[in-house]
Amino acid sequence: MVAMLRFATIIRYIGKQQPKKGLETQHYNKLMAELRDTLYRMALGILGDRAEAEDILQDVSERVWRARDAVLKSQYPRAYVYRIARNMAIDRLRHRKHTLPSSALQLTDSGDDGDRESDLNDITLLTRKLIAALPEKQRLALELRDVEGYEIYEIAAIVESDETSVRMNLSRARKSIREQLIKALNHGVSRD
Repeated sequence: MVAMLRFATIIRYIGKQQPKKGLETQHYNKLMAELRDTLYRMALGILGDRAEAEDILQDVSERVWRARDAVLKSQYPRAYVYRIARNMAIDRLRHRKHTLPSSALQLTDSGDDGDRESDLNDITLLTRKLIAALPEKQRLALELRDVEGYEIYEIAAIVESDETSVRMNLSRARKSIREQLIKALNHGVSRD
């Protein structure tokens, strides 16, 4: 009788725990589905290599799965996952010791044909290179706010900083990009 009572208690206990695990799995799947594209773009921006960005996504999925209790209980689970991905991409970059050469920032001459589409492609490419060359905190603030649409408080949680610092880095990044684009488009001649 006692053994039967214990077994029934264990079954009830397991029964109560099963839905929670299923719910955790659903929350994990939903969170990772929402963040997949954002994490990929972030990793690609840091690493500059599609295959490595995909590898980072796989590694992040595994790490988040192992730490899903902490992730799902955190106040900002998106920021938590983004920080994991960012740190993994930066670690991979440090391991690879990759740097962007300054010669990569040169605007290509599209010729005198006046091809507007080609000019826009050149400007887009230059802007991407300029963003990639920004200091990490500025680049991250710019990408998270202007590309991914995160709020300032979310960015502050991701970069483990205060909101004032995020706003300052965002302002500096925008100013730097603007000044360098104007200089490049004027072929190095300032109009002061």
